[in-house]
Amino acid sequence: MTGMTPRPPSAEQIAEFAASRVAALARMPYMASYLFAVRVLDAPGLGTLAVDKFFRLYIDFAALTSMGWGVDECSQALLHEVSHLFGEHATMADEFEVPATCRTLANYATDASINDDLIAAGCTFLGNGTFITPSGIGEPDWRTWMYYYDALLAKMPPPPPGGGGGTDEGDHAGDGSGEGSSADGPGYAGCGSGAGGAPAPCELPEDDSLGGAAPAADAVERRIAAINASADIQAYVKARGSVPAGLVERATMVLTPTKTPWRRIVGSFVRRHVHTVAGTLVPDYLRRDRRRHNITLGVDGRKVILPGRANPKVRVALVRDTSRSMSRADLERTSAEIITVAAALRIKGKDLIVLDVDAQVAAVRQFRGRASLQEVAGRGGTDMALGIEAAARQDVDLVIVVTDGESGWPRVPLRVPVIACLVRPPGERDSTRCAARVPSFIKQVVVHVGD
Repeated sequence: MTGMTPRPPSAEQIAEFAASRVAALARMPYMASYLFAVRVLDAPGLGTLAVDKFFRLYIDFAALTSMGWGVDECSQALLHEVSHLFGEHATMADEFEVPATCRTLANYATDASINDDLIAAGCTFLGNGTFITPSGIGEPDWRTWMYYYDALLAKMPPPPPGGGGGTDEGDHAGDGSGEGSSADGPGYAGCGSGAGGAPAPCELPEDDSLGGAAPAADAVERRIAAINASADIQAYVKARGSVPAGLVERATMVLTPTKTPWRRIVGSFVRRHVHTVAGTLVPDYLRRDRRRHNITLGVDGRKVILPGRANPKVRVALVRDTSRSMSRADLERTSAEIITVAAALRIKGKDLIVLDVDAQVAAVRQFRGRASLQEVAGRGGTDMALGIEAAARQDVDLVIVVTDGESGWPRVPLRVPVIACLVRPPGERDSTRCAARVPSFIKQVVVHVGD
């Protein structure tokens, strides 16, 4: 399959795709923004369907016909592919830094995370045993792709003694791709880089539009598609339509960005407590100043080399209230706040530690992107004081607590500043009761869910 070249579809193939799209819209009309945005290409020899993150959909039309797939089967596979785009699985796999050797495993995990929703929406062909499903890999439904990824990693056999380590792409659990490619055929087993998997052999570079037939969708177009699909999902639900819960949750996250100006709040507050914060430039003697490089000294014109300037990062510990009092909407808002903190301060990994806390510290993890927030540990009682004290021991410059305020708090100031982000439901504008519990040495920010 090396060097496989896609090509624009023929008129007959365009008609076949249009018929599959009509059937897909009849089953899930709220996915229209993706179904009409994909750039369809014929990929002879691929043996299946695949998608890249630039909205290019590669279809081996001849292979699907030879497998006996009709309009209904193709429509369900089409919904599977655009669900990968709606889930932003390519971005999530990149943010989580999935290594190249584990990309096929990640593809299986993202397949499992969307196929249970699609089957619930009536895509019974995807549950025929050929496709990757949670039950097919021995796991429960309705989990995140990272849950399935970790589960599949745990099922992998250990590397042979003296081996080079790593994971062989050909040895992953599962027998077929997300689209059910035949294991005996020459096809590619995967959904493409748009699913967080290994690129299909026919994928075009971002700057290759195939003569204008398949220009890459830019970030703005991809964002607009996500917003439109999310709005359509919510409208469909309000009209008493049935939408799988996973898609509803995804739509809610897309449409509820935070309005909290974290860069300004954190910058102004932390500057009073630490010496180096985001937005503060300090000398960096390991590199030259690019803007002041033509300064000379003395009559002989010797050049002065000035040190560069660096923008140091703040290390933040973010305590996430995962107690029973936090509703699903509260947790979705909490995730949105964490993502915004990471983007505003440009931090992740060891610089942004997330602690799930109820009546104890249930989990401590490094923020690696949206996917690392999908698993919620805890759901018991509430005592943020324990979480705040544990967070302060993480060698950080700042602790942020996102909670509904129904909690205990530290009695004395800690060595690092603390900000309490109080999440309130829509309509409950009076946050006085919970705010009164917060100690005076902790700065408060109130965020209303649904704002």
